Amino acid sequence: MKLRYPLPRRPLSRRRRAVVVLALAAAVLAGCATTGAPPESAPRPTTLTLATGFAIDDLDPLENGYWGPEFGYIELLMRPERGGAPSPWVLDSLTNPQPLSWVLTLRPGITFQNTSALDGTALAALLAAQLADNPDLTAALPGASATATGPLEATLTTTRPAPNVPSLLADESMVPVYDVAAYQRHVASGAPAADLLKAGLFTAPYVVDSLDTESMQLSPRPDYWGGPPGLQDLTVRFVPEVSARIQAVQAGEADIALYPPTASAPTLKDRTDSFYVTGQPLGPTFMLELNQREAPFDDPLVRRAVYAGIDYDQLADQVMNKLYVPATGLYTDSRPWAEKTQSTDVAAAGALLDQAGWTRAGTGPRSRAGTPLRFSLLTYPQQPDSGALALAVQAQLAELGVGVEIEQVPDITSALEEKTGWHAAVAGNGFVSFGGDHVTPLINYLRSDGPSNATGTADPVLDSLIDEVAVELNASSRDDLLRRIQRRVADNGYLGYLGTRLPAVVTGPAWKDYQVPISNLWVDARTGPAASAAG
Repeated sequence: MKLRYPLPRRPLSRRRRAVVVLALAAAVLAGCATTGAPPESAPRPTTLTLATGFAIDDLDPLENGYWGPEFGYIELLMRPERGGAPSPWVLDSLTNPQPLSWVLTLRPGITFQNTSALDGTALAALLAAQLADNPDLTAALPGASATATGPLEATLTTTRPAPNVPSLLADESMVPVYDVAAYQRHVASGAPAADLLKAGLFTAPYVVDSLDTESMQLSPRPDYWGGPPGLQDLTVRFVPEVSARIQAVQAGEADIALYPPTASAPTLKDRTDSFYVTGQPLGPTFMLELNQREAPFDDPLVRRAVYAGIDYDQLADQVMNKLYVPATGLYTDSRPWAEKTQSTDVAAAGALLDQAGWTRAGTGPRSRAGTPLRFSLLTYPQQPDSGALALAVQAQLAELGVGVEIEQVPDITSALEEKTGWHAAVAGNGFVSFGGDHVTPLINYLRSDGPSNATGTADPVLDSLIDEVAVELNASSRDDLLRRIQRRVADNGYLGYLGTRLPAVVTGPAWKDYQVPISNLWVDARTGPAASAAG
């Protein structure tokens, strides 16, 4: 599953010995923290320029469709919400009259930018195309089919109960809304992907006028179904280097810089030209993955000891300057099924290591049969916070007599695809999807055959629990299964989190009250002078 909170590249040293603790006073106002001095009040302009670290290659909805909802030029069938349950977006309603049937009803009067109608037939074609061509959706809903069942209605039929359908339809990587017939004509013509700029495939409030390697220029759609969009002009600049993005804001060349590292927050304190603005997190951010195929993590006692030996409060409050929330398990406390399965207990960690045969003399390093207890810990430059967290873990576990050697790799995904040759990794992965889906992450990260199961977890009992929760429609029974899953994961040291990062941006003075949105929906029709991004 694609992580939808990526961070930019920033060089880090391969190995360092000290924990860097930065001091920061963070003010919390109306659910967001902002550094810097208050600017003079001024009306917000009706133009917006964002600087992002990730370039958008083209408008192909299958290859690059997940970027569209973030920047207001593609919409989704359902909208992610902070409360967890998605709400209708392009849809007017979504119902589940039978365990294997979902009825999708469209809002009336929606057309694609090319003036073709988004009706029941087009909706059924969209669902069928994504089920056929999107491997993520195919894996989530194997054997599902879609048919038009009314002028503005389509029915999705699944082969098993799928309580996560609303969340799947609110996930940017699953079903971006586009004109399938027009897209298929483009593919059949053999025309280059650049020609999609003129195809008018989407229903969203903003239209892409130009796209090159440096920027994307968008304008409001005058006949947008939801009314006049809030911005008169929208620009997305592609700036790979994080410092350059922040400098663009400070120079007035961009209004908002996306994906700033937490370490940049102290540097902006007391500035009047740029502000580090945070929102509310929806789930833990950085996994600590322990490779069970390699010693010492083939032993559950050692895995449990490592998780118990980490000071999660220190990571959040000191290392990350209170711009993180301490990790307590796989989910945040706001989830009704969340279990607090992670806590710091150094004495218990030491006892577990003793039980596993890793003993120490005094305050020296632990060893067993003459072999020191050491492991390598992978970080990666695209997530700068992974390095800071790793340094802190290195220092904390040294107090237990455990040695940690930090190694930065250029591509964490490729590194974790190797079953052997690494011991542990700090990886930015959420446990609830973009659209609020709690089922797919369980399958991906913890099921024995999960496509993102880097740790080698292979537990038939856990597999059975995951299979049960994947089809459970009753909320109370679902919550009970999720609690059992969390306890089994903790009891065996299968997976844990280091912290929950507050989502952040850096803004200029005119956008200092920007509300950092849910699920990276940076711009929508409501973004404008009187309102910030929805969510």
